[in-house]
Amino acid sequence: MHSLRKSGQLAFETPRYAYLLGNGSRRAFSLSSPRFRGALPVFREPSSPNLSQLLANFNSKVLLPAHLTKQQQKLVYSQESRAKLEAEPVEITLGDVTLPLEHLDRNKLPDRTRTYRTIIKESKTPEDWENVLRCLEGLKEASLKITMHTKEHVARVLNQAGMYRILLKGLQRVKQTDLSMKYWLVTRQVLRGLHDRAASTGWDEQETAQAFKMATQVIDLMNMDQHCGLVEEEYDHRGRPEVIAVPTELAAVMAERHGGDIEEVKKLCKRLVAALEQTNYMETLDKISKLPQQEPAEKKSQQSAFVGDYVYKLMSQIWVWNALSTSRRVLGADMPKADVALGFEQRTEAVLNEGIDNLDKLLTYNGERLEFKLAGYIQSALEQCKAPA
Repeated sequence: MHSLRKSGQLAFETPRYAYLLGNGSRRAFSLSSPRFRGALPVFREPSSPNLSQLLANFNSKVLLPAHLTKQQQKLVYSQESRAKLEAEPVEITLGDVTLPLEHLDRNKLPDRTRTYRTIIKESKTPEDWENVLRCLEGLKEASLKITMHTKEHVARVLNQAGMYRILLKGLQRVKQTDLSMKYWLVTRQVLRGLHDRAASTGWDEQETAQAFKMATQVIDLMNMDQHCGLVEEEYDHRGRPEVIAVPTELAAVMAERHGGDIEEVKKLCKRLVAALEQTNYMETLDKISKLPQQEPAEKKSQQSAFVGDYVYKLMSQIWVWNALSTSRRVLGADMPKADVALGFEQRTEAVLNEGIDNLDKLLTYNGERLEFKLAGYIQSALEQCKAPA
């Protein structure tokens, strides 16, 4: 419900840092009845006063202006109305949140992406990370766009923080969050998180089982219209070998190390080999193999971007190689299209080894070493996969 009113209601579920929003006496100011414009997010209790202030500013200075009617915008942005707002305070209610209408300088409104990333950087607790998701929902509700790179960042940091449940919730609520796997940048972070969750623990039984369970949920979610179910072909990643490889490798690891379901491995591996054939994946591997032969980019930033994309391509080959090699050991003579699968496995491993050998050269630009954290990740991730069962 969108209305102007006297009494205030805080934008937090609990009042620990309530003072940051203020809740003093305010009088109603008569305006024509505004139409419904959506709602502001109600945040969970943040872990610090600084984060509380950031969230309050996000609601009042990033989201609220996008919900205002033209008449309210005139009131808020007009210098002539500033004194009237201070003398006769007005409050506006959007959903379950009530905020004061205060004078805003259009030229000094905070950048939405920078503000959001600062909130992400300050987040520590599960409640904080839930608020990160609610900020996404607030942006979608306000029809404010953020880049796919920022959405990728959200998926990455949620994985790094171990907030797998919250990431899954964001994917399930794609209509509200717009955290869509039609963007490959988002999908690859989701897949990386699933792989890392199991691999980083030495393929612990419980963590690997949980990663596999979430992987099957992710694959199902990709069928939703807002993910890949009703998008143009270039945004439909369901048939990509890299996507199928992650649940396949997790199922194979469960079977090899923890007595998991071999029939599940056979089913998934058959699907993976079919995808490798149908997508002419040897051509993809050949293209990846040739990338280090390119001349260095003209600018340092361009070279960094090139190396970043190359490293992520290598990362996805780890999933494919591990899925094939582990499945082969598990299935033996029952390996689907064994000769074909072995050819893909060997070629993928060769591309990975070549890539690791070429990273030092690619990371050297005009005699200067580029800083890139993921470069070391590739080597360690491959070693994790090769660790004996």
